[in-house]
Amino acid sequence: MQFKRYARISFVQEIGRPWLTHLLHGFKRDLGIRGLTVPAAHLADEVFYSAVFSMALGQEGLPETLVETLHAIESMANAEGHDRLLRAVEESQIGLVLDPNLSPADLAVQVWLVAPVLFAEKHNELQFNRLASFEYYGGCHPMDFPELFQTPDAATLALMKADLDAWFRSHNRGEQHTFIQAFEMDGEVWFLIRHGDTFTHLPTAADKQRVVILHFRRTKDDVLVYNPERHELRVHAGTKAERDLYVQTFGSRVFANGGEFSERQGYTLAPLLTDGPEALNTHDVSGVERIVLREVEWATDNDNAEVTIRKANDLFATKAARRFPRPGTAATPRLARALFDFYFSDSSKPQRVQVRPPGTVHVGHHCHARLVHRWLTKRGFRVPGPEGQNSQELAHGQPVAGA
Repeated sequence: MQFKRYARISFVQEIGRPWLTHLLHGFKRDLGIRGLTVPAAHLADEVFYSAVFSMALGQEGLPETLVETLHAIESMANAEGHDRLLRAVEESQIGLVLDPNLSPADLAVQVWLVAPVLFAEKHNELQFNRLASFEYYGGCHPMDFPELFQTPDAATLALMKADLDAWFRSHNRGEQHTFIQAFEMDGEVWFLIRHGDTFTHLPTAADKQRVVILHFRRTKDDVLVYNPERHELRVHAGTKAERDLYVQTFGSRVFANGGEFSERQGYTLAPLLTDGPEALNTHDVSGVERIVLREVEWATDNDNAEVTIRKANDLFATKAARRFPRPGTAATPRLARALFDFYFSDSSKPQRVQVRPPGTVHVGHHCHARLVHRWLTKRGFRVPGPEGQNSQELAHGQPVAGA
């Protein structure tokens, strides 16, 4: 990724010296190429960590491979990452004996050292589950035999990478930084797209009251997900330009049609109106305990563009939910957005999920995104194919069934 510095070097102090030493020795050759050596084991803690800081802040900086590894380890050095790695070690039966006094950072380093493939798998899962929002795009031509779709091979991924590299270079994201990896999960193909972001200058406090300016390019992770059954893409990216880039590139390189996924479609809130409280049923989605409707937004498509928002701890427990506006004239309010609380089996704290038709789903950073999408599909919030746009007519106010 062409990093000159590691952005949060203070993190290494969260790694115990024995594990940090093991980690650094794994990059001994790369460090040597830059004229750097692993600090001696006999040094006092203060001197040892100071030496690591000096390497990271020096003219050459740390090797890019080590910086990438530190970023990955840091992202798993928290309670969520700790529990995910611990459970994975127990289930994998790799025979790793863990000290109960390991910090989350120590555990992350140990799993990375002993079982790097397992670490990478859990790291990618966590990154996917932390995604905040997706935009949905439907294909223009139906897939006659979706079960025959094959994950793009290395040659196709290389062509996609070249396309993305060219765009990122011309938009000040660095040169030849793109990394694409494909995963098959739940009948879908997930593409992790890691690339450089815009350049950053960061003032950092150093020793003896000095201020050091770090010059570096951050990594940025975006995700593209293809569902063969629905011939649909969903994209998580920071900007509209990046989303458009991924959609065009995927269509061009995988389906020989850059405009294949040009339809913004995907979701409707009609089940809230037609099914009432039954729309929140979770009986057939393992891992989701219950769901509460917390907020709805009504929009009127007139010159005044009126918007009305209703909030409650449980909207279906209020009388107002029984008197949603009825359909009629063009001035009839349209159900434009809904906010839900999702209660998952592994947590007592609810996670927020927002749906805004036709194609945006926003989930919390610690939400189980795959379970959310599974539930939305089963309850009819997900609209398949080109019918998605017609279904928006149902989002206009009407009596609520069962309320």
